[in-house]
Amino acid sequence: MNQHNAVISNSIKIIAIISSIYGMVRTIEDLMGFTYFTNLSNVFIDIVLFLSLVLDIISGKSFSKKNYKTNMWYTLKYMATISITATFMIYFFILAPTHERGFLYAYFGNGAGSLCVHFITPLLAIVDFFLYDYEYKSNKFHALYAMIPPLIYLLLVIFGANVLGWRWGDMIAPYNFINYGAPAGWFGFDLSIMSDKTLGIGAFYMIVVLFAVFIVIGEIYLVIKDKIRKHKIQG
Repeated sequence: MNQHNAVISNSIKIIAIISSIYGMVRTIEDLMGFTYFTNLSNVFIDIVLFLSLVLDIISGKSFSKKNYKTNMWYTLKYMATISITATFMIYFFILAPTHERGFLYAYFGNGAGSLCVHFITPLLAIVDFFLYDYEYKSNKFHALYAMIPPLIYLLLVIFGANVLGWRWGDMIAPYNFINYGAPAGWFGFDLSIMSDKTLGIGAFYMIVVLFAVFIVIGEIYLVIKDKIRKHKIQG
């Protein structure tokens, strides 16, 4: 990476981290705030972006200009990017439209904190991944890595709700689309009860759909990334 690109890449990372931290400060009220996928995915991407900055600085100061990012590292960055992409998409297409105070308030309430964690940071992280992580070598199975973060999160939510007694307001899950305590339960279907507490669709069906979405997004990202990588190498 030349100096010009390094400056742009590092600037994107710094702005994304600042945006994320500001957004979480504005929106998190207590420790239960860290049980939401939004905040965990933001923490995940913040850590990865910060470590990327450190590795880029080390590489830049190295006499050999060696890239210290291994393919395992790029896989971790890939998973973090897919997770923050899911945060962007789920909020934009599901949560914001069903917010009790409306779509715009969903983003601009709390001093635009939600805008930062659900929109600005995700988009910057996605741009950074595509433009500056093209050295990542992937294969046809790598899209499955996209399922790891949501699977771990789902297990955490179920364990917390059923073993530790966690509750999110009057819901047994942090999001309406996986609120298996709602009338639709795990396998029900009744769109007439759609609200900020439930979509009226059984949590099981929504989880299956979301996992499929994670894999599709993951595969699309790898295809785009590979095309960019080939273009960079050839030209």
